[in-house]
Amino acid sequence: MQSSQLTLYWSPLSQPSRAVHALLLIADIPFNTVVIDLSKGEQRTEDFKKINPRGVVPAIQDGDFTLGESTAILKYLCNTQPSIPGHYWPKNDDKRALVDQFLEYNGNHFRDSLHAPYMFYLIQKLRGVTFEAAEFESAMKACWKELDTLEVYLGQHEGDFIVGKEPTIADIQIFSDFTSIYYNKIEEQFAENDKYPRIKAWKNKMLEIIGVKKIFNQWHDKVLPNINGFMYS
Repeated sequence: MQSSQLTLYWSPLSQPSRAVHALLLIADIPFNTVVIDLSKGEQRTEDFKKINPRGVVPAIQDGDFTLGESTAILKYLCNTQPSIPGHYWPKNDDKRALVDQFLEYNGNHFRDSLHAPYMFYLIQKLRGVTFEAAEFESAMKACWKELDTLEVYLGQHEGDFIVGKEPTIADIQIFSDFTSIYYNKIEEQFAENDKYPRIKAWKNKMLEIIGVKKIFNQWHDKVLPNINGFMYS
């Protein structure tokens, strides 16, 4: 299915939303955007739940077809949009299996571990609930451990990216969640830590991709200061 009426429902606060938006920009796909204001609960409205009954972003509408879940959307776009280069979701069985593995890894492990530390501060701010320092430290250790794992994964295959010499939708998805180090305010510690040469090189290569760089810069310059200002004030 392919349509000039493709619409992305997204929020710049949402890492998965930014991943989908980046892929659309990378391939120069015509699309409309509807920004869902999460702070106002627009994701829970009846109108949006007609698009995605789970009430979460991102979601897309392509003609009469609607789809949620960022990984499913990324794959759908690769299947339906000929302007997306084939290496983003390779036809080769082995490479596609590896991309799928890293998408699963991100969804089941990396994403949660990178998100957990800053969620302590967000929940504290939103609900006035204090957290135990030991629990926070445990979450932070898990975050660093997952970065250790990503460093190992990036060394398994020849090339700058997660499965080889060209970027994939797994790279885009993982990069979007990797940016949580900025919410966790550990970006300076990360930059000074010599344990992660592969991740640092990979990050630089990802930011050479125009669509990824554009979405990252918009988020970093306009969204991140407001969120961190709210959480840590």
